[in-house]
Amino acid sequence: MDPNTGRSRGFGFILFKDAASVEKVLDQKEHRLDGRVIDPKKAMAMKKDPVKKIFVGGLNPEATEEKIREYFGEFGEIEAIELPMDPKLNKRRGFVFITFKEEEPVKKVLEKKFHTISGSKCEIKVAQPKEVYQQQQYGSGGRGNRNRGNRGSGGGGGGGGQGSTNYGKSQRRGGHQNNYKPY
Repeated sequence: MDPNTGRSRGFGFILFKDAASVEKVLDQKEHRLDGRVIDPKKAMAMKKDPVKKIFVGGLNPEATEEKIREYFGEFGEIEAIELPMDPKLNKRRGFVFITFKEEEPVKKVLEKKFHTISGSKCEIKVAQPKEVYQQQQYGSGGRGNRNRGNRGSGGGGGGGGQGSTNYGKSQRRGGHQNNYKPY
């Protein structure tokens, strides 16, 4: 469904129990559904890039890079730590991004949604590209933006995580995640 109009986008996915059923569908020359000719194709799983980057929200901005590196280094080798600054206040923000060299440490970290780092209860999420974050924050007025900014960030007092509470949020239920594309 189109999230803006609520109307069908004109395609769908069907998962069969038996792979032979897919072949039966593809062997048939013409298919009609609701009086329209449809064109079934086999869906192919898209190759997903390995997830190596996490978002850590609700972090005390006073937490040192060394403390952050020490904590997350227990999960695996760290490639980079990004410590965003608030340009207006010239102070560190209440979140960081950590990129691991491998995907396995990310899986280990995500086994727990919340971690306590330097006395702050921090929420861990898979980092999303900036475009996804901006789309969630300033998106097309769809249902997904109703609660923007209303979630607390847990732990860390004074503004920890404000403005970033939706960062890394997975797409809302029913949204197409482009895991398959017809070929």
